[in-house]
Amino acid sequence: MDFSLNKIPLIRLLIPFILGIVAAVYFCTASSIPFYCFLFLLSLYLIFVFIKKINSYYNTRWLFGILIYTNSFLAGYNITSFKTKDSKSFNNISNKEQLFIGVIDESPQEKNKTIKVVLNTEYLKNQHEWEKAKNKVILYLEKDSLSQSLSIADMIAIKTNLKFVSPPKNPNEFDYQNYLSNHFIYHYSYLKNRDWFLIQQAEENNLFKIASTVRNYLIKSLEKKGLNKNELAIASALILGYKNKIDIRLKKAYSSAGAMHVLAVSGLHVGVIYLLFNFLLVFLDKKKYGNYIKSGLLLFILWSYALITGFSPSILRATTMFSFIVIGKLLNRNNNIFNTLAASALVLLIINPLYIMEVGFQLSYAAVIGIIVIQPFIYNIFNTRWWLLDKIWEITAVSIAAQIATFPLALLYFHQFPNYFILSNLMVIPLAITILYLGILTISCLSIPIISDYLIIALKHLIQFLNWSVINIERLPYSLSNNIRFNILDTWLIYSLIITIILLVLYRKFKFLVLACISSILFLSSVFARNYQDIQQRKIFVYNITQHTAINFLDGNSSILLTDKELINKKEKLLYHIQNNWINRGIKNKENVPLYSKEKKRYLNNHLFKNGNFFQFYNLKALLIDQNFEFSKIQDIKVDLVILSNNSTHSIVHIIKSFHPKEIIIDSSNSKQLSEKIMSEAYKLGVKCHSIAKDGAFIKSIYL
Repeated sequence: MDFSLNKIPLIRLLIPFILGIVAAVYFCTASSIPFYCFLFLLSLYLIFVFIKKINSYYNTRWLFGILIYTNSFLAGYNITSFKTKDSKSFNNISNKEQLFIGVIDESPQEKNKTIKVVLNTEYLKNQHEWEKAKNKVILYLEKDSLSQSLSIADMIAIKTNLKFVSPPKNPNEFDYQNYLSNHFIYHYSYLKNRDWFLIQQAEENNLFKIASTVRNYLIKSLEKKGLNKNELAIASALILGYKNKIDIRLKKAYSSAGAMHVLAVSGLHVGVIYLLFNFLLVFLDKKKYGNYIKSGLLLFILWSYALITGFSPSILRATTMFSFIVIGKLLNRNNNIFNTLAASALVLLIINPLYIMEVGFQLSYAAVIGIIVIQPFIYNIFNTRWWLLDKIWEITAVSIAAQIATFPLALLYFHQFPNYFILSNLMVIPLAITILYLGILTISCLSIPIISDYLIIALKHLIQFLNWSVINIERLPYSLSNNIRFNILDTWLIYSLIITIILLVLYRKFKFLVLACISSILFLSSVFARNYQDIQQRKIFVYNITQHTAINFLDGNSSILLTDKELINKKEKLLYHIQNNWINRGIKNKENVPLYSKEKKRYLNNHLFKNGNFFQFYNLKALLIDQNFEFSKIQDIKVDLVILSNNSTHSIVHIIKSFHPKEIIIDSSNSKQLSEKIMSEAYKLGVKCHSIAKDGAFIKSIYL
């Protein structure tokens, strides 16, 4: 395999292009756009001047390289700036009820009580005039027969006050605002039936409407033939890219077993489609102009499949990449695979530069690169003449290579590692490929009842066996290592270690061994430094969890969470709001304690004492005051913090005179109106006050 930079020019252009995108995402402002456009045009002009006089500038050709890289960087920066400019300018809409007209951008999703719709707004009524307003918004429509009948490309009008998607209000909580902004979405709204109406249904010949209709028809046909519940959900996801039917428990099993990738239509599925039809159309190779016909048919089939499966980012990546492979073969060019990958990435990032911020995009390309680069080394470790054993080892080598290339990203984003990924992939990949082939055959034979009936039975049993395999792998002891602490620095250091080890194996030079050792030492030093900081930490958190009180004491790597019993039983809510904070702060021992218990006095650990509503953590004293609090039970105590909970109506003046708090915390179990009232009173009395609902979680470090 040739890694020479001269052989992969597109990689050399892609890297500065990506850096330009990242720079625009984090640093772009509206005022800077004209300046960077000017720099881009200037660098482009200088490149043309250099090309014309290339012989004169031979000794300074390195300047030409710098200009090319600079131009690529500026191209990425400017494309991203212009793509996000319209969405960001939409943030200036007035904070009042307005009328919008837009087109539904994706297939609506049915929730328990609502229909979720992504709307591409086109027009906004401003006073008495209509003006263009291009943006994406998420709508949650009250469920009824009309909202359930909506489909992609329908045009609707909405009358609403769009709300900004809020940033996370707890430390290290999942940043849903950032996730949506990477999809150009900044607003959302909940709508009653009276707040919207259908203007026009999508035309029957609309390409996206046809694709959605075909997919829904195929899913219903499979259901009528006998597939139901989990079997139908997996068939819909694996064959047609429709994942909304998958049960949460089953999805968790696939994730824990390391088999989640088969449920997202991606490179594996597109590769299977490509190989199948490439084989079926092989007879065209011997015909005149047959290679052109074959290539055209392959491109049509691949993009038709992408359309039916919903044009998800993963399917777009894979289809684009295989399209380049098809075109390369048509032109009789055996291009370097890295150039093909870079070309597909460039095309996708030009269309939507924010793909680079998506986890799926990063994992997808990392997996493919890992398979291309690492798999041959692993596969060559073991040789056998037995065909079956060789195929098993080949799949194992692919699985290990993909895992090596993706595990740093997986740890960074998901903080977990499937320990039996080799076993699950040995089972899942052959079964998934077989199910995909059988599913395509079944769909092709739906109009032939006898054949399709038998095929459905076989398909159902295969999916049941796949689900059984995944669930039982998940149930194995130690199937999943979770709550793994891993940050961006760790990710870069581990990738640098992987790359230097590959270079060491490939070129066998001492300098790569030195670099690998340096990467290892830096990584271990980073881990040691963090662990030392964790042992020293003493913090109190009051989290923002609507309608709940949640007070968290961190002492070294131990956590004690004081909250109501209702929240303790809501595991998913705890995971969403708090778990990431525990992971990022190295918490290993966790205890969730009810705020109100029969034991009045209790030492929760060596440094945390609880007496009814009173808490002492090291030298910090805190008091929780709710509606049922009785002043007579705690007297003449000066506290550092007073936490107001559950719409406490006690007088702020009385609280201050009785306990002399340095700060008052209004937790998220209080109403918005009461919180604002208390904030106003505290401000007049000159007492520091923190509203959890408004300002986010309260964090205080304890210093001895």
